[in-house]
Amino acid sequence: MLSNYKFKKKQIEDESIILNVSRPFSTSYKHVQFTWALRLTDEYVLSNSSAVDSNRHVLLHLYYKEGPCPEVGVEQVRAQIIDPVTNETLFVGLELGQTEFQRGSGWPIHVEKERRAEFTEFVHRRVDSNLLVVVEIRMKNSLFEPLNYLPDVESAFRSQRIEKACDKFVDDVIEGKIRIPDLEHVDEQHADKFSIHRLIFIYGVDTVSRQLAENEQNEACEQLVKNTFAHIYFERVLSREMHMFDDFINLLDGVTYAHIPALRKEVERFICREIIKENLDTSLAKKLLLIAEKYSLDVLKMVVNGLLVDQIIGNSNPPKELVNITHELEKFAQEIQESENVQNLVGPVVTDLQELTRRVRRVSLSHSPSQSSHSSSPLATPTSGGASPSVAPPFDSPTSRFKRVSLV
Repeated sequence: MLSNYKFKKKQIEDESIILNVSRPFSTSYKHVQFTWALRLTDEYVLSNSSAVDSNRHVLLHLYYKEGPCPEVGVEQVRAQIIDPVTNETLFVGLELGQTEFQRGSGWPIHVEKERRAEFTEFVHRRVDSNLLVVVEIRMKNSLFEPLNYLPDVESAFRSQRIEKACDKFVDDVIEGKIRIPDLEHVDEQHADKFSIHRLIFIYGVDTVSRQLAENEQNEACEQLVKNTFAHIYFERVLSREMHMFDDFINLLDGVTYAHIPALRKEVERFICREIIKENLDTSLAKKLLLIAEKYSLDVLKMVVNGLLVDQIIGNSNPPKELVNITHELEKFAQEIQESENVQNLVGPVVTDLQELTRRVRRVSLSHSPSQSSHSSSPLATPTSGGASPSVAPPFDSPTSRFKRVSLV
């Protein structure tokens, strides 16, 4: 990440002076985005030793601002400072080891204890100067798998007893072998079909949970049963009702207003999976983005945003492409019967796209030394390097608009 800092002092408290805050930037891969920011502060650090005077230290902080999970683990962070005019590296050695970030919080990227005074003096000498701060973040590949942010069906299926029990219940419902008590008082021919789905779902989860309660921990069992039952019920019953785009909207609308969150997540999983495995038509992607905004489907929105941002950045005229996308979104909003509320639906979507387009940085792939003895693999999305080919540069060229974020 490249941040063009103009180092200025601003007093915020007796204990700290804030020197600068970077614009937020996003690491994006497989349509998953994490948003970060840098902050440079001049803080009064107390010494634990009475023999050593307490003094001020300049600290560079990395903050986790937004992302699909409340906590994210980072394997390593490295930073260096570069002259924006000459591209000369002015200061290196800022590092942070394996760390857990909570959304909204940050950690300082440390310099060796012996060099703290050197770094502080380096920054103090350059107040009112422009400098580039380059940051490399190493993260696990699994953090960029969109389906990991939906209910964990894979873990649920590790229990074959749960899977078989859910399958049997659905079989019995389809074949009419099971009686749903609450349906006895419902006129199924005139009742809302999603209200019926809700009654079947609730009774099914309760029945399977009771069957397994003797050998499973109740709390864990109930959640696994709910995830597994929702997945099986969607795959075997609800998904067969989807043939056209309107069917998808009706299904999503139905499970939303019938208040069946687990089934709504399965609808979201199904669409995300289709986007990931296929080259999705961009017109359909724009419709799905509006649907994701309307129904607050955060994972779907993140995935489609990533897809469209790639399209905008890859265009020879990104601003014009964003305008074209905006017009298409307004048109599609009217098609999905949002004509009375077009701007309220489209406005936030376009704002998010604009912001993400400005923030996004390219991600590269590399092997972790702990995982492989081989050298780093080629970059997934090549960036220009300023060093000799025989010497692997620790960071990308400061002239590149992309940063390097390694996945391990």
